[in-house]
Amino acid sequence: MRRNRSSKGSVSSYGVSLAVFVLSAIVLYQLHAGHSLTSRQNGRRTLPRADLVRVRPILANEHYYHNRPSLASQLTTPTRKDATTAHAVAKAASIRNDVSELVAIDEIIKSPNDLRDFRLVQLENGLEVLLVSDMEADSSAAAMAIKCGSWCDPKEVPGLAHFLEHMLFLGTKKYPSENDFASYLNEHGGQDNAYTASTDTVFFFNIDAEHLKGGLDRFAQFFISPLFNPSATDREINAIDSEHKQYLQSDSRRLFELIKRLANQEHPFTQFATGDKSTLLREDIREYLNKFYEKYYSANQMRLTIVGREPVDTLEQWAKEIFTEVPNRNVPSPTFPVEGSVFPQSGQKQEMKVLPISEDNSVLLIWPTKVNPDKLYRESPSGLINYYLGNELEKSLISTLRDKDWVYSLGGNFYVSSDDLNIYTLGIDLTDEGVKHMDEVIKSIYEYLGLIREKGIEKNTYDELVALRESDFRFKEKGDPTDLASGLAGRLLEDRDPSDLLDPPSRLRWAPEYTHQLLNDISPRNMSVLLLSKLPFENGEIKETDVKTEKWYGTQYTQEKLNDKRISKWESAFESGWKKSKLKLPPKNPYITKNFGLIQTPLSPQERQSVQARDANGLWNPPEPALVSNDSSLTLWHSNDAIKEFPVPRAQCYTIMRSTRAPDAEEYVKTDFYLDMVGEKITEKLQAAGYAGYHVTFSNAHRAFVAAAMGWSENLKLLLQESLDLLKSAELSETRFQSIKEDTMKTYDNFFKQQPYSIGRYYLNLATMPDYFAIEDLKEAAMKTKFKDVIDFIPTYFSSEFSQETFVHGNVDVEEGKSWAKLFREKLQPTNLNATISTPNQQQLQYDIGKGKSWTIIEKLKNPEEKNSATIVNIQLGDRGEMSVSDLAKINLLGFMIGEPAFDELRTKQQLGYIVSAATDQAFNTFTLQVLVQGAEHSAEYYDGQIEKFLISNFPDFLNSVSDEQFEKYKGSLEQAYLRRDLNLQERSRRYWDPIAKQLYDFNWRASRIEALRELKKDDLLNFYKEKVTDPKTRRRLSVRMVSESEVDRKVTAYPVESVPIDDIKQFRSGLSQFSA
Repeated sequence: MRRNRSSKGSVSSYGVSLAVFVLSAIVLYQLHAGHSLTSRQNGRRTLPRADLVRVRPILANEHYYHNRPSLASQLTTPTRKDATTAHAVAKAASIRNDVSELVAIDEIIKSPNDLRDFRLVQLENGLEVLLVSDMEADSSAAAMAIKCGSWCDPKEVPGLAHFLEHMLFLGTKKYPSENDFASYLNEHGGQDNAYTASTDTVFFFNIDAEHLKGGLDRFAQFFISPLFNPSATDREINAIDSEHKQYLQSDSRRLFELIKRLANQEHPFTQFATGDKSTLLREDIREYLNKFYEKYYSANQMRLTIVGREPVDTLEQWAKEIFTEVPNRNVPSPTFPVEGSVFPQSGQKQEMKVLPISEDNSVLLIWPTKVNPDKLYRESPSGLINYYLGNELEKSLISTLRDKDWVYSLGGNFYVSSDDLNIYTLGIDLTDEGVKHMDEVIKSIYEYLGLIREKGIEKNTYDELVALRESDFRFKEKGDPTDLASGLAGRLLEDRDPSDLLDPPSRLRWAPEYTHQLLNDISPRNMSVLLLSKLPFENGEIKETDVKTEKWYGTQYTQEKLNDKRISKWESAFESGWKKSKLKLPPKNPYITKNFGLIQTPLSPQERQSVQARDANGLWNPPEPALVSNDSSLTLWHSNDAIKEFPVPRAQCYTIMRSTRAPDAEEYVKTDFYLDMVGEKITEKLQAAGYAGYHVTFSNAHRAFVAAAMGWSENLKLLLQESLDLLKSAELSETRFQSIKEDTMKTYDNFFKQQPYSIGRYYLNLATMPDYFAIEDLKEAAMKTKFKDVIDFIPTYFSSEFSQETFVHGNVDVEEGKSWAKLFREKLQPTNLNATISTPNQQQLQYDIGKGKSWTIIEKLKNPEEKNSATIVNIQLGDRGEMSVSDLAKINLLGFMIGEPAFDELRTKQQLGYIVSAATDQAFNTFTLQVLVQGAEHSAEYYDGQIEKFLISNFPDFLNSVSDEQFEKYKGSLEQAYLRRDLNLQERSRRYWDPIAKQLYDFNWRASRIEALRELKKDDLLNFYKEKVTDPKTRRRLSVRMVSESEVDRKVTAYPVESVPIDDIKQFRSGLSQFSA
């Protein structure tokens, strides 16, 4: 899937819950949807913000990526993306074939806060290009979208579109080296990626701004003269096959494949989209590749976006020089005609019971509809429905079903949208009790849908949501240029007016007839039900003879027709049941912001460029936050200078309350239970604030309680105050506690069914991190914790000795910031608040595994069906206390340089596995180098040996081969990364908050790091690498091998690794000392 270079949980206060099975592995799709995501990062729920304008369905049109994964990209939670990418993967109803009349368009509707210039042009070859000039950009980007996806695959070669996407990265006539593009980007601070969706494929990259033109020239060759070398073809089939095997245990992938069984089997929606060896390993595959490429990859079916800091005139000239050579074959837009209905009667009113890998219970309701949200993007037919279904306030559908202990969360959206196939879905996470009452859950859903149909399609509610969108759009800030480029390239494939490309709310249209049409289509007689649960398979409800097995993922399931008695009951609920129901629609939102005044005078564009200019040494550092209070009860930092640069009436308030108390597993679990229960209460009471643009989280962090509040400055204090009131005094329910406890136990049971590399990271942390709890200990603690235990514990928690440190940032003055900070003391009333507590030392340092030591953790995977093995090699480079500024620069440069050579050697050449990454990392205040390989072809021991060979031999050879000129380029790109300016107010907040939270306070560390970087020579890095990584007398090496039961006959190591096995991790850790501060 993705091609990248590069604490236990927060309680989300506001948002719309979606079924966990919908959001598990397919969370990657959400990256292109424009949702604002926050999580209870224990894997149970992800809460997206409601949006009036339709966003891309979570499960819609499965994407298959050309993956260059890194540890960071694989393990981090998705963050909010630029709102202009809200339809980045939306599928077009049709494409503009006749673009000959298109002229340069500069008047694209944009936010008043957007200083960038936009221009839409057409080249002589028919290629449509959107140019975005951002004179402040430090990083540039480009993306190409092609109107060809997995639905275009020949029936006899499933996965061909995805395979072609991979192959275009592996050499062109002008740049024949397989990794030329990747190496060029790596030298110049860039990354690349691509994905294959159902009806389109999108390629994109970013790069340091001054090297955009060279990146564009290499990128353009993908679409002019790819090589499709035979050797690369054979190897990349292995990569595709490995990618497929990575997800054999993914419930969301398995469910996706089963949903296809309900559609007309002649429609390409039903085809296997990923591909594997069985579909691609054929003698004529290169012939198929060439024919497929020539049939679909034509300039008239492509759309390009370029984001650079050059003027639009220059960008336009570059586009003409570089991309006019893309051949225009004048091919028509792909169509997918089939005889009969795409979603026939035989695929409706069906019930599937699916045996999952996880312990979770979920049900997915599916309705085919004639409503095409892509064509109706201005009317947003599902907008109000999704808003109401996401409502979690008191008397809402979710709140009512939670009170009965039947559901955890639910949410609706379009699953597929195209000219001939549109599917709306509603996903529900069920408790065990909810599985027993599934029909009643569906009945309640239809009562609520009936209420929406009769009472909810109102202009005043629509206007309220549009007003919220208008506020967001008015003060829209810049986001990542790669997201912007890939999003807009995909959107150009839609049949949109150019004025609509940036989603201006002024272009939305009130058209309730389409919402009513959709509600009529989601009737019980048009519905199919897919239950994902082990319970029916374990309680004898299902006969073994009725179980079927899906071909590609081996999923076991049953299928039968829904009987008329059940359907009639749901019909009655839909038509009239809502009249007797106690369910309520949300009231008028009381948190809508009206005061958008700024406390600082915004800079003019010219003044802004001056403020953001670098000094004579090329350095740029914004003003540091001010320490405005440092007394016995509070340390307060404040800054509002950024409002001059980012003129938005928003603010952030971060607070960390540190404790000297080292909690045991029981205390940790009790705190989590409490925060989970309070989180639901906050959502139930205050969710409307989330829709209005506010966000609050409370987190159980490492020996600390952490709170974050952000949003419009006008009402942020009020929201923080109300949230803290609920945190301290919410009326909690034992019923909800039992439900959350059940959910938590399932989370622990599911933990060892994750990807092997994720489990490997857990064992690595268990061996090296202080206060890190074993899953077994947490599970045991959760099992015996009772509701009363939690209620009795919390007062003692807040009576611990705390130090409070707060950072208030944005559109708020100092005195107001002080009042915000004091809320924590006033509301939580900690009995022992002592600002003199200092905790950066022993709490934030890893265990030192010892100089000259090499250890290995070997663990068998507990999921017998998992075919992948994984190995992580972790080299401890040292702690911050022993590192000079020069050493820190070396670590950064090492991480900057090692990723691409590792990927090229271990993935591209050796084909060890689909997931390969190498990067430096910082855990607590300890720095490490980590190399990861996961695959299904070799043993974990073999991976360990090949990683060792790469570290000892391949990478040193690479470093020695780097010329002085190339080395300076790497240094220059890293310097550009240091110098990269903040894109928005939130990024500036993170720049400040990170050193405060870590108690480092080195706000302008980049300046000293750059000075040290400029002095580095290649020999300095080689000597550092030798001491820390290759010299057996001085390095600290720990590898973790996750061993699949399937690897019995796989190749063992060909390169020796001398290490001592760790039989008991806890005992091993007890014999270590932490790094000294």
